[in-house]
Amino acid sequence: MDDIKAQLIDVAQTLIQKLGYNGFSYRDISAIVGIRNASIHYHFPTKADLGAAVAASYRERFMERLASAKEDETDTYNLLSFYASLFKEALDQDNRMCLCGMLSAEVSSLPDLVAVEAKRFLEENLDWLSRQFAIHANNGDGRLSEGPETEAALYMASLQGALILAKGLGDTGIFDRIAEAALGRYR
Repeated sequence: MDDIKAQLIDVAQTLIQKLGYNGFSYRDISAIVGIRNASIHYHFPTKADLGAAVAASYRERFMERLASAKEDETDTYNLLSFYASLFKEALDQDNRMCLCGMLSAEVSSLPDLVAVEAKRFLEENLDWLSRQFAIHANNGDGRLSEGPETEAALYMASLQGALILAKGLGDTGIFDRIAEAALGRYR
């Protein structure tokens, strides 16, 4: 991927994480990057093309980090803790939200291209989490209150909700408290 295209994706990601998909325009990106709107359209003919590329890039990097962590760690608790830290990173980066959490909140007004990519992020994350919870239960590390799929959804919802509360209250510490409480169920 060429440098300008990668820069456009990075800037758009930041704007989506802070303002939502419907909260930014190519004009905003061009002002930040210092190029004309036409140059953005050269790389991404429509905002939907850009939004889908941003969501796909975010998903790929997120899943690569999870795969890398899984290579080094086998303990479910530690993997779930690492997973929570990825969400916290967004908050620590200028009070951002999870990109696909933001997109999910806007799903009814998103172009299909973007909505599909956001859904794919959620599905892949839930699948990864479900596998970790199944391993946790099968290893005898602890009993699950629910099945692995429901535990995965509960855990992810707790983290997404914690981001919303932290941002809304202006209190990043609430994220840590909620994440720790959610994680504590699996000690």
